[in-house]
Amino acid sequence: MKRTLKRTLKRTGHEAREERRRLQLRIGLVAGVVVFSLVAVVARAYFLQVVRHDYYLACQQQQRSSNILVHCDRGEIRAADGGQLAINVKGRALYAEPRRIKDGRSLAREIAPILELEASALEQRLSGERGFVWLKRSLAPAQVKALQPWCEKEPGLAFLEESQRVYPNRELAGQVLGFTNIDCQGQEGLEVYYEKFLKGQQLYLELEHDARRQVVDSSEYPEFEHYKGKNIYLTIDRQLQAWAEAELERAVSESRGRGGVALIMNAADGAILAMAQNPRFNPNSKLKNNPSLWRNRAVVDLMEPGSTFKVFTLVAALESGLFKIDDLIDCEEGKYKVGRRTIHDTHEYGKLRLDEVLKYSSNIGCSKIVSRVGAEGFAEVLHNFGFGSRSGIDYPHEPSSRLRPWRRWRAIDLCNLAFGQGVSVTPIQLVAAYAALANGGCRVQPHLVSRIVSSAGWTVYEHPCPSAPQRACSSAVARQVDQALALVVEDDGTAPQARIPGFRVAGKTGTAQKYDFVEKSYSHSDYWASFVGYVDPPEGQSRKVVYVLVDEPRSSIYGGMVAAPAFQRLNRRLVSYLNYASKAEFAKLEMPETEEPAVKDAAAQPSEALQQTANLMPDFTGQTIRDALALVGGYRRSLKISGQGRIVAQKPAAGTLLAPGLDFVFQLSSEI
Repeated sequence: MKRTLKRTLKRTGHEAREERRRLQLRIGLVAGVVVFSLVAVVARAYFLQVVRHDYYLACQQQQRSSNILVHCDRGEIRAADGGQLAINVKGRALYAEPRRIKDGRSLAREIAPILELEASALEQRLSGERGFVWLKRSLAPAQVKALQPWCEKEPGLAFLEESQRVYPNRELAGQVLGFTNIDCQGQEGLEVYYEKFLKGQQLYLELEHDARRQVVDSSEYPEFEHYKGKNIYLTIDRQLQAWAEAELERAVSESRGRGGVALIMNAADGAILAMAQNPRFNPNSKLKNNPSLWRNRAVVDLMEPGSTFKVFTLVAALESGLFKIDDLIDCEEGKYKVGRRTIHDTHEYGKLRLDEVLKYSSNIGCSKIVSRVGAEGFAEVLHNFGFGSRSGIDYPHEPSSRLRPWRRWRAIDLCNLAFGQGVSVTPIQLVAAYAALANGGCRVQPHLVSRIVSSAGWTVYEHPCPSAPQRACSSAVARQVDQALALVVEDDGTAPQARIPGFRVAGKTGTAQKYDFVEKSYSHSDYWASFVGYVDPPEGQSRKVVYVLVDEPRSSIYGGMVAAPAFQRLNRRLVSYLNYASKAEFAKLEMPETEEPAVKDAAAQPSEALQQTANLMPDFTGQTIRDALALVGGYRRSLKISGQGRIVAQKPAAGTLLAPGLDFVFQLSSEI
């Protein structure tokens, strides 16, 4: 019994020990599993958060955001009075993330008609694993509305706001301003010349997406203000520019010419007040225009000046000391032989005074003058006036005027140069030379920009005034030449139609044969007809050199018949606008005809708006911002545009009396 009890107790103790061992084993096993799990979790966390941190962070950012290179707003181009000539407006562009699009082919077929693109080309853009691709820039409001449902249901399709370059005055100074590409980068004109000032800085913008992969509104970035481009203020006066374009168009139309150029320059400092060209060019529709219209002919086109060059022959004669203004020149009754060539005059003149040679525009008289002055002396005078080099105007692609070295001039070459053949200059170079004469013999540098202002209001550039003026000729010679130029507009001169009753006018006509490079001779049918001169202002004001050129006129080839009337009409406007006479004095003057040239295209609207004195603010509700700007551009001082689409609200209200210098506010919406 005792033995049995002892065995039982022994077995029970053994079983208890076995049970404890098993329990300890289970505890150890569980503890081991827990410890292993903790180690695995820590190891995994270390792997994810340290070893693969950058990879998974990039994946996370890729899912909730995307980066895009953004160009901050471009600076504005403004006229001398602060009126906006080139501005930025907000628009929308469509982009896609091809790697998030499941069926690119189907999507391309659906939205291609809306975007006005080929479905195959669009499908190619939507294929692949790229993270970003533009589908269409500068969307119209109707396109935005049609695409909105597709952007809501397709995670890889979204809109992005961007700036668009707009020229509110349309054709006004179109070639001068130039234009930008779709990324607001300057391509032509002042837009490209001042690119480093106008362009905004480039920034990478992080776009955040919502659950539907739509871009969270990224339009409010106040810090962008500091990265905007600088505003450029031109010397161009919008009113004078509008008049110059209108009068030039009238001259070209009435003479049935191919085109033309008109310039107004302040002789005192070289500021360009107007630079007009015909045919005109609308930078807003650059792709619809012939690229030949992009070229600013006033700056980049070389031409032979013809008789307008004879004034420098007179300067050379007086500067040489070999002639006096009342010396007589025998003009040989209209024919003069130089070597094997014969030089002709349009009329048979006998002996003419030096100033009468200019008055009657005698080729023979000029030829005899330079033959006596000599090639070296004549070349020195021409170089003093800037011929043979660039004028230095702040505009791209200006060529140097073409003037061969004087040692290579033959006798006939020297005579041809005396009346403007065998030398090529640009209109701006010729006007700059005349400005030196109008300025008492001191040269000035033509320029289009007066100052550049940062977005914070700081002036970062201002056109410098030369400390020591460079002389082209003596003041005494300039005075005598000025008196000779005044004879040209007398009744028996070559340009009586340039005369303005009550004012002293001085200038010179030009009728230049165009060289035919195919026939290798001067054309007998194609000419440049021009007139350049100025009207004497009241004391305290500087002279304004006005130049009008008509290319290949058909009604007449003479500058006195084609260009001089346009010069007169333009100066009539100028003397009134710049207060050359008191109102009482001006009322006595014979005013120009009120009939305006028949301008049928919308380009005339800015000038018409400027000339109207009692217009009421229209109701622009439902119209585009471009339509509104075309009508009120002449009155505008500043402009604020918010939203996109069509106009839903405006300030001033409809019916308000319009006056120059107003602030305009337009609210746009695509829901209209």
